[in-house]
Parts: sequence; structure tokens; C-alpha cells
Amino acid sequence: MTRRRATPHAVAPVTSGLAQPARPLGAIYAWIGITIGWYVVARSSGQGWVQAVGDVVFGVLAVGVVGPWLVVRQVRTEIDEAPTDGGVGSALIIRLHTTRPVRTRALLPSGPVQFGDQVTLLPTTRGVYTSLIVEVATAAPFGLQWWRRRLTVPLPNPLYIAPRRVAAAGSPDRPDDDAGDGVRPRVGPVGDLRAPRPYVPGDARRLVHWPASAHTGELMVREMEFPEGRPFELVIALPADPDAGDRAAEEGLAAVIAHIDQGVAVILTTDEAGGRRRSMVTDRREAGRRLAAAVSARGDRPSPPAAPTEPRTGRPSPAPTPTRPRNRP
Repeated sequence: MTRRRATPHAVAPVTSGLAQPARPLGAIYAWIGITIGWYVVARSSGQGWVQAVGDVVFGVLAVGVVGPWLVVRQVRTEIDEAPTDGGVGSALIIRLHTTRPVRTRALLPSGPVQFGDQVTLLPTTRGVYTSLIVEVATAAPFGLQWWRRRLTVPLPNPLYIAPRRVAAAGSPDRPDDDAGDGVRPRVGPVGDLRAPRPYVPGDARRLVHWPASAHTGELMVREMEFPEGRPFELVIALPADPDAGDRAAEEGLAAVIAHIDQGVAVILTTDEAGGRRRSMVTDRREAGRRLAAAVSARGDRPSPPAAPTEPRTGRPSPAPTPTRPRNRP
């Protein structure tokens, strides 16, 4: 399947797995044992009140054990709001609407257990996701036994998970000055220094020329002179090994951002599922999206991630829509 890039996509229907009990299963075993024991006692005693009490106990336990199964089977979930861009290791918030109060947990991308109308994603792998696998669980009404169910919910827009931000080769990490940008690579000046000039809104803060600023008493920046018509061109060929491919994507993203921060035009060439792509990259978001969609240099189409299996049965969950650009050799 060829993945489209930043184009409207068809919204797939919500698919779901079977409702299953969550461990421990003590409530189910106790219900069965109490039911059998009370049945034996009621038959041997022959007293009507014993049978009446047994019916009440059986009914309460049945509602507490089977009731959550009925509730979780009827849960419907849709995504109200979702971001379009994120990064490996960065938390993302997705707003959910569920037809019943349930406990939720994102499985792909992964996230912690939460209650309420949102899920938090903590992506561990770069890629482009078009759907989200969520586990919903409930123990209503008595809290005796938890039942859970997995739902594959389409995202309203593709979610691009960029590689982890690292420092450019040969330079230390430095905290980013912009909120939410993580770590930016530190690089030296690119091009020839023409002359310091006064700062104007929109200039990169890394171009500030501190000696000239101290001498003149106003904020000065370095004005670099670049060869006209010769933008920086970078070709990123990812290896087939998934871990090595992620490291190469991280280093490539750092190099692209380093040049963008210096005001240098970058022409980036990568391999994607639809073939080789060569185009200009003008900002960090576009760079992250390009590296999120990049695949092995062999040009193979990315393989979908293995769906989490249901415990005990080993039966695979519904196949997820998102594809990870990681090629297995």
C-alpha cells in the first residue's frame, strides 16, 4: 500500500477486538465457586430462604462479573482532536470521545493508562500514523472484574512522528530556546561573514554577534554571505536495519535543522514508499515530516508494525492502519 503525503485520506471505519477479562481473574473464579457451592447447599437443605439468598448472591455476582463485559462491548470511541506532528520521546495529547466512562490506554503509539476524555502518546518509533490503537477497559458497576477491549480508531489527519532530536555531528547538545522544540544542534557559521548589522525581528538568535553588540550598545547579528544559487544539498540513504535507520534519520534531521537555523536553503533527497523524493526543505516541521516518511535506501515499502497480541490466546489484534517506515532485511 502506497502512503500518501499530506493529502486527504479516506477515513477507515473503527475496528475492534473481542472483549476479554483483565487479570487477575479471581472474581470470575470466586463467582463460579460460590455459585456451585451454594447450589449444592440449597439442594441438600431444601429450605426456600436458602435458595432465595443464593439467587440474590448469584445475581449480584453475575452483574459484577458479566456487567463490565456488556458495557465494554458497547463502547464506541472517536477522536475529536489530534496533533499533526510529533517526535520520538515527546508526549502528545489526543482528545477522545467515548460513549461510556472507561479507562483508556494507547497501544500504538504507546502511552500510559488514563481516565477521562484524552490519551497521552509517548512514541518510541518514527513513522506516519493514520490510526490509533486504543485499549478501553471498565469494571462497572461494582468493580469486581475488569474487562478490556482494543479499538483501532482512524485519526482525523496523518500523524507524523519525526526522529529524535540529537546534536549535529561534532557539537554538544544545547537546550532549545523555543518551547516544544526539544534539543537543537549547535553549529558554527555557514558562509562568509559579510558584516554585523542591527537585529531585526525574524533573525535567528544564534546569529547574534555579541562582541559587536557590546561595542555598539545595541543587538547586532552576523550577516552571512552565501554563494547565490547554490543551496546545501543533502542525500539521506537509510540502511535496511531498523535501529541503524533510526540513527541515520536522527543524524540527518540534525544536519538539516542545523543548516535551516543558519538560514541556508536545503535540498533534501530521501527514499519514500512511493519512490525517491528530492525537494526543498524550508522549516523544521517539513524536515521532521520528510524523515518520518523516509524508508530504506533499497526503496522497499515499509512493513506495518506487528500488532500487539492478546494475552493468553496469542491471537493477533486487528491490523493497524499506521505504517512504520522501518524495513526488515
